[in-house]
Amino acid sequence: MEALQTTFKEHLIDFVFYCRARQFVLSPQQTLEAFEITEKHFLTHRKTFQYALKSIFCKSKEHADRFDEMFDRFWSRFYKEELEQRPFQLKAQEKKSESASLIFMGATFPNPNKQKEEEAKKTTGANATTLLRETDFSKIAAADKEQLEELAEALFHEMSLRFKRRLKKSKSGRINIQNTIRKSLSKGGLMLDLAYKKKAKEKRKVVFLLDVSGSMDTYSFYLLRYILVLKKYFKSLEFFSFSTRLTHVTPLLRTNDESAIYKAIGRHVKGWSSGTKIGASLKEFCDLYGHKFLSQKHIVVILSDGLETGNVSDLQTAVKTIQKRCKSLIWLNPLKGMANYQPIQKGIINVMPHLDRFETAHNLNSLLKLEKILMNV
Repeated sequence: MEALQTTFKEHLIDFVFYCRARQFVLSPQQTLEAFEITEKHFLTHRKTFQYALKSIFCKSKEHADRFDEMFDRFWSRFYKEELEQRPFQLKAQEKKSESASLIFMGATFPNPNKQKEEEAKKTTGANATTLLRETDFSKIAAADKEQLEELAEALFHEMSLRFKRRLKKSKSGRINIQNTIRKSLSKGGLMLDLAYKKKAKEKRKVVFLLDVSGSMDTYSFYLLRYILVLKKYFKSLEFFSFSTRLTHVTPLLRTNDESAIYKAIGRHVKGWSSGTKIGASLKEFCDLYGHKFLSQKHIVVILSDGLETGNVSDLQTAVKTIQKRCKSLIWLNPLKGMANYQPIQKGIINVMPHLDRFETAHNLNSLLKLEKILMNV
């Protein structure tokens, strides 16, 4: 029992730091409250424990939207290995030691003997993170996939905060004389505060067309996660998947529960990991949805390796049509991230003249670069 309680304490402390590393601002009081709920025997009931922590840790809708996935990712192994194998009821702790309370609050105590060891670990960890950011998704070892997913979560969240800050900014234009005079009346006619005509910043409209054929399988999951982050920060974001058939995925994105979205996509998306007919799929998009989602206000992003098995002429015609009708057409090709890559595939050769930008999307760093492209279009 004592050993298990100790294991739980360590897990909860780690979870606090895990949340802080993901921009959750947790005070010492919130941390202590998290430990106090264990005295009410919530731990043995996973959902109750989860909702109790959520009520303490989440002070914004953005945090609430992310918390459930973070909780499942962090605690699933603990519940499987500890609680499910050895069910128990935690007894109320009669006394908390001073050192334990300080640990709960996030205090740390310097250890001169381990300082060099800790510095070495930090350096190693930083190098590992840099390597993961630069590694091609298709070359990630199975042992590193969980770490890559956590890193992607953190980096995509930071990106979402940058999007939010940029969209909130409003540039001041010329002075608005009428509003300036109106504001001065309450100050005896003194024009102390100038009113400006603000330039309205319209949120961009973007359409993603994601290739989910077999050759794109290792990239599709991370590209999908990236799209789920972006959907909150565009006035209109439409998402389509294609292989041999086109699927309109946007209606499946209404919920903020990512696990529910993945399950819905698994049930409804046609042809995941199958063959690919890019031209036929893009033609279907133009014919069925072009009147709604192609205009000079739309940015269209195609994510595909360009390995066409259908009619290349259909592909060229469809891409040419899309480029003429949208504001900007961006093609992201994971193969471009490979050393000595040359766009020699028939599909790519035929569409290159009609693209506004041709970029890669093979690792985390390349996806993060797309942020600047989208914001500057």
